[in-house]
Amino acid sequence: MVLFCGYSMSDGQEKILVGVIGRAHGVHGAVRVCTENDGLLRSKKVYLGSEQDEYSVRHAGRNGRFVTLELEGVDDRDQAAALTGLEVRIDRSSLKKLKNSFYVCDLIGLSICDESGHVWGRVDAVMPSGAHDLLRYVRPNGGTGLVPFVSAYVGQIDMEAGTIQVQADWMSELDAVYEQ
Repeated sequence: MVLFCGYSMSDGQEKILVGVIGRAHGVHGAVRVCTENDGLLRSKKVYLGSEQDEYSVRHAGRNGRFVTLELEGVDDRDQAAALTGLEVRIDRSSLKKLKNSFYVCDLIGLSICDESGHVWGRVDAVMPSGAHDLLRYVRPNGGTGLVPFVSAYVGQIDMEAGTIQVQADWMSELDAVYEQ
């Protein structure tokens, strides 16, 4: 499984959150992005910040656990440094097709159901945490909840049916906590 934690739609094209700009790299305007996403290496454009400003990628290269990017219009270290902390998104089409697996962002929109078919909610975000990712879901009453994305709580994921199976007993206890 490959981890990507968020997505958004812009102009009908899905944008995948792949990292955050850590700092400037060198003196010619490159930036370092902490990411495990090799889709960033294939992407011809990136979208930065909450406004998702589009930049063409002149060059992308792996540098240890970082990807260095050279972007059109970012020509010196000061311009690159001004981008520090901005989220980096790429077009969904930049990601490799996976067989018998999925990207975490594919979980967004799936229904959380138990063995009996009871729907507890719909995943609206996958959030990283210290030990494991958390599935944030919108409950039928409009509230939200969190399910640890670990095999102790999450069972089969059926991408075709659009469901994530969870244990009914555990979800009942969790739901009671959210009702308080």
